[in-house]
Order: sequence, then C-alpha cells, then structure tokens
Amino acid sequence: MKMKRLMAAVLACAGAMSSSAMVKPLEDAWLQPGEKLVCFGDSITANENYYIKYLREALGANGVTVINAGLSGDKTPMALTRIRDVAAEKPDAVMIFFGANDSVVGKARWRDEPTVSAEAYRDNLLWMVHYLKEQGVKKFSIVTPTGRCEGDALLEYGISCPPYAEMARVAADKCDALLVPLDVVFSLEHKKNPESPKVLDLTRDGVHFSEKGSKLAAEAMLKAWNM
Repeated sequence: MKMKRLMAAVLACAGAMSSSAMVKPLEDAWLQPGEKLVCFGDSITANENYYIKYLREALGANGVTVINAGLSGDKTPMALTRIRDVAAEKPDAVMIFFGANDSVVGKARWRDEPTVSAEAYRDNLLWMVHYLKEQGVKKFSIVTPTGRCEGDALLEYGISCPPYAEMARVAADKCDALLVPLDVVFSLEHKKNPESPKVLDLTRDGVHFSEKGSKLAAEAMLKAWNM
C-alpha cells in the first residue's frame, strides 16, 4: 500500500510543473541548536572547500552539526544506493542537492553512461525523501541545480539543467520540502556580468563552485532556512 501511495504521488507530479514555486517563508529558524543536518549530494557537496565550509561556519555558530554526505560523480539513481548511510547518521534534517550530473550524463564525455531523464530525477528525489521519512527524518530541503554550466562546459553540454531545476521544484512541493532556488540565484548573478556564463565566474571549471559561487550558494541556503 505504501508503494501504491507513493506511485500515485509520482504520477500526480508529472502534470504539476509550476515554475512559480516559491521558497516557503519560515517564522522560526529551520534548524535548532543541537540538531544534525546531513548534506546529501555529488562532488559539489563532497568538496569541503565549496559551499559546505560556509555552512559549517554559519550553522556551527548556532550549534548545528553538519555532516557531509557528498560523493563525486554521483547521480540520483546511484545515490539511492547510499540512502541507508544517510539514515544511519540519524539526522534531524537532510538537504538534497543533486542534478548537475543527472542533467549531463549520457552526453559528450559521459555519452557511454545511461541517461537520467528529468522525470526520473524527480522520482528519485521523491524516493529519497520517502525512505528517509520512513526512517524518522522530519525536515527536508531540496536544492535546484544551478541552471547552466559556464565556460567550456557550457559549450560541451549546452543548457541542460532547467528541466531538472523545474522537477526539483515539483519534488519539493510534493514532499513539502524547503526549496533552495539556486538556479534563480545564479541566473540573477549572471545577469550582472554581461560576459557570464561565457567565462568562469561562479565556478572553477564550469561546474564546480568558485569561492564566489560557494558563498552565493551558502547564502541562498541559509536564507531559505531562515538561519
């Protein structure tokens, strides 16, 4: 019965795309002193020199423990095999940040790997939250992919992220997770620089965050969480 209910939710999501999804305002801070947050993602999360270090500084000052559960090269189908490790941390909250790899796998240098459609990406996010809820996790936040690559990576992959960012919104709405609209945040920053994203500005190599991009991402997360 649980599987039937989740599949019904997934099918309902398919026709529920809404680009107007907003970050839900909070009256209180999302995370409280003594709580534990697991950041579940790919290499953008795994590298301690990206946005994670800024989250640790800000949240640590408020008594919140940040656990890094990022893995380089990860896509949501593979991440599902790690979901038990996330639950084993017994977190109070989980932030889910995938999409950079899901949106480009099967293309260019990754052409030999199976593709992950935007719809499959959405469903995988739903399964992650569903499983973790079953394990007692109460709080969730979903971060959209950034919208597009920069520099040579943009030439190689094109603008592939928007459908995945939209599906992250659908998943967040359906799961009642806090949305961090990183695609909008990065797009607005790119508009300030006429040459961006032709050049490397928010990323080091077209995909992985520069110091500027890392700070921008962390600020967007903290704002969405009212921290």
